[in-house]
Amino acid sequence: MVNRFWFFMIVLGIASFIIRGDNTLIKAITESSQRSVELLLALLGIMAFWSGIMRIAEKSGLVDVLSKFLSPPLRFIFPGLYQRSKSAFFNIIMNITSNMLGLSNAATPFGLKAMEELQKINPKKDTASDYMVTFLIINSASLQIIPTTLISLRASLGSNNPTSIITPIILTSLISLIIALILDRFFRRIFK
Repeated sequence: MVNRFWFFMIVLGIASFIIRGDNTLIKAITESSQRSVELLLALLGIMAFWSGIMRIAEKSGLVDVLSKFLSPPLRFIFPGLYQRSKSAFFNIIMNITSNMLGLSNAATPFGLKAMEELQKINPKKDTASDYMVTFLIINSASLQIIPTTLISLRASLGSNNPTSIITPIILTSLISLIIALILDRFFRRIFK
């Protein structure tokens, strides 16, 4: 149904373009494509730099230190998980740590592995467990310490101080994470 709708919209747009013969559309497409490529090239360099910095942080042991720091609060957030599946707990810690440092590419495999391990201990295989829901909420609310993508975007667009957003982002992501976890507990009690 949706595919037919989009097919119809595309055909209608092409027919309208041919009938009207308006060259402003071609000009707009060309200019926006050029701007997109310029932005992409600027972002690519900055993202490569930040990825290198984050790789150094990972190799230096910063990720391990942060993981040890996160273990006690995560044992509270995921009660009993460490005893049921050390692998799931480890992958959750590594996923959250990687996301906090802006290493989303490194975080993804840990997140997938964590969900796989959580599914192994899930008594209802067709329903997400409480651990899974909480993990998903934490990933969605995602506490950010170094928002590399936004810093890169701001720098590529000529910001005078691209890192000025770090403190507000830490505060807002922390507040959203706390509210999300409170709502998780609240709704878990209501629907149990």
